[in-house]
Amino acid sequence: MNDIARDVLVEAFGASATPFVPVPFVDDFLLARLLRRIAGKVLARHGVVSPELARAIVQAYVKEGSPPLAQSILIGAARFVVRKVAVVLDVKKSHDVFGESIAFALVLDSGARLGWANDAYAVTLGAAMHRAMKRSSNGALEGLVRAGREAVGGGKGTRGQQLADAIGSEVERLRDELEPALRHEMSLR
Repeated sequence: MNDIARDVLVEAFGASATPFVPVPFVDDFLLARLLRRIAGKVLARHGVVSPELARAIVQAYVKEGSPPLAQSILIGAARFVVRKVAVVLDVKKSHDVFGESIAFALVLDSGARLGWANDAYAVTLGAAMHRAMKRSSNGALEGLVRAGREAVGGGKGTRGQQLADAIGSEVERLRDELEPALRHEMSLR
């Protein structure tokens, strides 16, 4: 599971910058694009190379969490105004996007491993992934940061090894939390 976190970290880092885009709705577009890249990498780990499948899963995932159109317009306009005044206020959102990207990769990996990453289940899987992540604790980034801080304090091996071990343990914990939630959401289909 450490491999999937490593594969996704670069993409997740890129995703964390999307809230700083000062144009309404573009950050949502960029987040969806980055999630498609993450989905492509995760699916490829399972021998599934299908941009259409990655797109369908992400589309359903994003749609499941989208507010109604009127609310979306108001939120987009408010984001635009806030960013013009102070981009710093959106730092929390960038952390949320980073953690969401990692959790997205982990829950998709579980879905692919369980055999749900195919054209027949794409929409169901994407929506179930969103609901599973919402049901589970949303502290993905906080858990990774906490694990990193605790690792630096001591232990065996080099600092890099301590950090890798701590983050690997946190990724496993997060995966163990998300997979049962995904199973439950898929059983409701």
